[in-house]
Amino acid sequence: MTRAALVALLLAAAPARAEKPAPAEANVAQFALIIGVNHAAEPNLPTLQYADDDAASYEDLFRLLGARTYLLSRLDENTQRLHPQAAAEAREPTRKQLDEVVKQLASDVAQAKARQLSTVLYFVYAGHGNVEGDVGYLSLEDARLTGHTLAHDVLEAIDADRAHLIVDACYSFFLAYGRGPGGSRRPLRNFTQTPELASNDKWGLLLSTSSARESHEWEGFQAGVFSHEVRSGLYGAADADGDGWVSYPEMVAFIQRANGAIANDKFRPDVFARPPKGSDLLADLRQAESRHIEIQGKEHAHYLLEDGRGVRLADFHNGPSQTTRLLHPVGAGPLYLRRLDTDQEFSIPPAEDVVTVASLEPSTPRVATRGAAHDAFSLLFSLEFSRADVGPMPTLLELDRRNEEPSIFADRHTWGWLSVGAGIVGGGAAVVAVSQAESARRSVAPHASQADAANANARIRSDNRLAWILGGVGVAAETAGVALLLWPDGDGDHSLSLVGTPTSASVAWATSF
Repeated sequence: MTRAALVALLLAAAPARAEKPAPAEANVAQFALIIGVNHAAEPNLPTLQYADDDAASYEDLFRLLGARTYLLSRLDENTQRLHPQAAAEAREPTRKQLDEVVKQLASDVAQAKARQLSTVLYFVYAGHGNVEGDVGYLSLEDARLTGHTLAHDVLEAIDADRAHLIVDACYSFFLAYGRGPGGSRRPLRNFTQTPELASNDKWGLLLSTSSARESHEWEGFQAGVFSHEVRSGLYGAADADGDGWVSYPEMVAFIQRANGAIANDKFRPDVFARPPKGSDLLADLRQAESRHIEIQGKEHAHYLLEDGRGVRLADFHNGPSQTTRLLHPVGAGPLYLRRLDTDQEFSIPPAEDVVTVASLEPSTPRVATRGAAHDAFSLLFSLEFSRADVGPMPTLLELDRRNEEPSIFADRHTWGWLSVGAGIVGGGAAVVAVSQAESARRSVAPHASQADAANANARIRSDNRLAWILGGVGVAAETAGVALLLWPDGDGDHSLSLVGTPTSASVAWATSF
């Protein structure tokens, strides 16, 4: 027998957008620590195919954005051929190598600060997350990164002025939301729930909260779905207002629209985002946007951008009033922009700084359109994205309260015993009311006046009514208390979800036994 209870609380969305930073200048030093793990330390976790590709593609992107990159990933042979620079620089994704990179990064950040530069760190992870007990963690090949480890041994050790965490993994926020196979929904304390990550307002969070049990990697992207969407947005597709910077609200809206046509939420990777305090800036594209590819609204469609090696750099779908500007990588070799509704392809001239699609002649694609690895994923980016889709960030109060010591009244068993007690009190009070009614009945003399009899009958009716009310309350409280006490702790199917959208957020609890 299955019983389900679902409570949803929609939170009004929130603060106004922070002031824009000054125009891009040379007084900001950017660093990116990128980790991609296909093979986790735990033998029970499946092997991923594209976490190394994601890591190498992130390195290419952050180099384009002007960041100094540090890469931890074991690249397979195909990825090494596609990303020779990453192959030359990548270190093994082990705890020893991470510690060495953190020391180097901390030294580089300290040097930048000594030169009066503002420092920004991007921590990017693609791979496995898991949970033990009620604590979530990310996996290296030989170790785990819990929230405490990530906060103290990585972020605090590097000590950048501002940090952005971009994580595509199971258990990346509050539930077992699967990137890899085998994920199942269950409540837990994960790395966002440690006091350091939840309350440190100089660290922004951009986390996948996908709920599928299947892997959210797709061979059409040769990447994780969420990671590809993030990179697409950072190439400029999420810059809805064309101001040259991608904000957290824009990225949230971009990913929501990219997945909006997928009916089955099992295959729809949502996003949770919380910007650092004082600015919702995620990435400043202005240092690199002098070279860009421009797609005006009159050419609106679903496009993909790939290089001559077949590496898919970005997908997007602009609306009829939306001009999209994609960064044009320097030295990337031939680039091809494919329009998927007409299956036309545009060759991007490498020598031009600004390329407008309207000025290009379409040609037949070099290769046939790839088939979808999964019917659901073929719907990605089928909805148009424009400035109108971007709303303010939601205010998620749960994030601020998550680290408080739980009240005694938050415990289910406490409420169960309180309800049982209330039921006993209610039943006792009902017995007292019945006794009073009976006493009133006996107090009426056989030859009492009509007025005295009427008054006595009124008291009897009142006491009986009170007895019924108190008895009903007592029975309800007793039933609720017994249900709470007998409710299963971990064998049933439970879920608690907290999801942010561009305009709202929801909290939901469901359980069955």
